This record gives sequence, structure tokens and C-alpha cells, in this order.
Amino acid sequence: MLKILVPDNLKHERSYAISALINMIELDYSIEFEPLLKYYEIHYNDFKLVINDSFFIKFNNNLSYLSIENIPQKVCWFNNTLPIIYGENYFIINEKEIYCGIDVFASAYFMLTRWEEYVVPNKDKFGRCNEDDMFVVKHGIYNRPIVDEYVELLKNLLTRIGVELPIPKNHFSVSLTHHVDYLFRYANFNNFIKNLAGDILNRKSLPTFFSTLYNYILFKFGKRLDPFDTFDEIMDLSESIGVRSAFYFKAAVKGEYDYTYNIFDKRVVAIMNNIVRRGHEVGIHPSKNTFRNPDHFRLEVERMRSIGFSVNGGRQHFLLYDLPYTLRTWSENGLLYDAGLGFAFRAGFRCGTSHEYNYFDFLKREVLPIKIRPLICMEGALFDYQKERSMPDIEREIIDLVDKVHRYNGCFVFLWHNDRFYRPESLKTVPIYRNVLTYLSRLQNE
Repeated sequence: MLKILVPDNLKHERSYAISALINMIELDYSIEFEPLLKYYEIHYNDFKLVINDSFFIKFNNNLSYLSIENIPQKVCWFNNTLPIIYGENYFIINEKEIYCGIDVFASAYFMLTRWEEYVVPNKDKFGRCNEDDMFVVKHGIYNRPIVDEYVELLKNLLTRIGVELPIPKNHFSVSLTHHVDYLFRYANFNNFIKNLAGDILNRKSLPTFFSTLYNYILFKFGKRLDPFDTFDEIMDLSESIGVRSAFYFKAAVKGEYDYTYNIFDKRVVAIMNNIVRRGHEVGIHPSKNTFRNPDHFRLEVERMRSIGFSVNGGRQHFLLYDLPYTLRTWSENGLLYDAGLGFAFRAGFRCGTSHEYNYFDFLKREVLPIKIRPLICMEGALFDYQKERSMPDIEREIIDLVDKVHRYNGCFVFLWHNDRFYRPESLKTVPIYRNVLTYLSRLQNE
């Protein structure tokens, strides 16, 4: 067992950061808080690993670190290979002692809790923390799982002091998730007419117009499914690589802001029952109306549960998160996980990790029971907001992220909307989804 000596201020924050990293290594440890100690000390037999305490040591008041002035202005680097958020590029290796200048614990705490999003004043037009102002985005390191890299560094340092690392229980895994923002392209005749108008006015395509007309006729005669009813096709693809999909449904009702379909509609309930029958997951996709509105959030969760579905998790619509309040609301409503802490306008590692972890409410200073499953890639972030890029280039980026998750035995959480398969403007992107699934299958079977 590791014995970890820790300075005795901000005990909750330090304990959380240490547990987050050491638990990823799957080691047993004990923590002792020591007055006047100026570093973290990890003791194993007669050896000692000293970790720089460059951040928490500065603060006597528990929440005084929550200031934009405490976000670093630049990235330092360890040997030009590893980003340093807090600490310095300085290592000393002696026979019985190693000193690590990187404050891996405060750096990991910064990434995992997302406290910077609470202190950054700029919000985007949706009221979210402005993504461009996030530290890893500003400094171009958002495509690196920094926390996972710190864990790897710790493993190497612990090995140097004689610690025998356990065989990892975590293995590379895949989580395929799907937002059900729109359930029916042909919800009614008026909706069909709007689609035809969109083919002419927005897409400016007569072939698409006639294709929509032809497919609608087939749909009305029962010869073809609604183009957005792709659930069995998605589940077939997922099952072909040994994965179960999670479908996140909205629970807004007619007359409410952000309503697009009725969760109580018999057709909707039948689709959800089919998903559960096939062994896949039905989760919740809280509407825009739940953003900063805990009462309406609770109402939508209750609606899902009232029609017989045991909802364990999901993801906020439009990735509308106000941290830590949103995740506190999720936890208070008995949800077990959230899969939404990813980027809206790019792909990468918003939390710095590809591993599931417990969230720490940095205002209440307590670990919440809810698990975070970091979202790594949402198709819309690449196709809708980076339209100048080629399809092969986007596919290469996704594969590169998959490789990074695989390297650290993480979980690749992938989002692809159910309505993105047969929209005229989305047809060219579907081969990428199929290609990525083929690549994921190969990695899982290695």
C-alpha cells in the first residue's frame, strides 16, 4: 500500500485529486495530512516520490482559488512532450527519492472538475461557457487526454520507486450514443411540405426535392420507414461490433420550449420499448428548457420514468452545462451517469480523460455519486462547424482520437444523431460512421 503525505489545507480537494489519479492506476493507498508539509510525498518501503505542490499550497480559504487569475496564462512543457498546467519542468532522480516538478494533482483537479468554466466570465450565445476561452482550447491541446498522460507519468515514477503495478482491469471500450432530437421527418403533412420547401429554398436541389417526394409516397404506402426512424439500423450496426447503443430521448411536450415530439406518443413509446427489448439503452436528453431550471429538469425525468423506463443517464441537449449546478441537479434526481462533458464545436478531451470518473462539486466541496463519461466526439461538431474540411480529413481526426483512447485503455464515447443517416445534407458523412465502427471493432478484438 502507498502512504501519501499531504499538506493539510484544502483537504477535500486534495483527497479527490489524489483518489482520481491513483484509482485509475488501481492501487491501494492511505492519506495522511501533515501540517507544515510543502509537497506531496508518496512513500513505498524505503523509497519516496515527491510531487510538487505548486497550486493548493497558496490558498488558506477553501474557495479562494476559484478565480480567473488562477488559470495559467500559458502552457509549460516537460521535455517538449507533456503539457504542464501547474508546476515546472523539473525532475530530480536519486537512488531513494524522485522529485517531480509537475503538480499532477492540481492539474488533474483543474481538468476533471472543470472549475475554470465557473470562473470564466464569457458565455456563448446559448449561455454556456465560451468554448474558445477554455484553457486547452486556447492553447491548442484539447486533442490530448492530459489527465490520462499524467496517470501514465505517475505509473512510470511509481515503478521507479519499486511499486509493482497491478494488471489493469480497465480495457479499451466503446460507447455509442445517439441524441433523438427529431423523431419523424414526416411527422405530419405540414412537416412534409416544409421538407419539400427546404429542398428548394435551402438545399436548392431539384433531385433532392423529387427524392423527398418519392420517399414520402413510399412511406405513406408502408413501403419505407420514416427517414429518421433509423433505430433498428443503428442497433444492427452496433451489435455487429459487439456494442449496445444508448439513445437519449427528449421529454419536452407540446407547448413547451424546445418541443419536437411527444414523449407519450404511442409510436415513440413503441420505439423505446423496441430499444429496450433488443438490449440497448433508453436515456434522457434534457431539453433546452432544463438549462438552469432544476424544477423542469426533474419534471422531464419524471415523465420518462412515468412511462416505464428506468433512466440511468444521458446528455444535456446542446451540451448546455452550467457547472457544477447542472451535474448537481443530475445527481439529485438519481441519475447514475452523465455523458455530456465534451466539446460542441470540435472533438477532443474537455475533461482531459477518456475514463469514467466521479464528479467533484467544487462549490459544495463533495464528491457526487454521479459518474462522468466524457464525450470524445460528436459528429455535428465536425460536420456542422468545420464545413471547410474534407471528409477524409475528418475521418482521420476521429481515428486519431480513437487511437489515443485505445492507448490509455479508455472508453471512446461517440455521438451520432439518429436523423443524420438519411438527411440529404448528411448522406456523405454516413460512410465515416461505418468506417469508424469497423476500426473500433478491430481494436476491440485485438
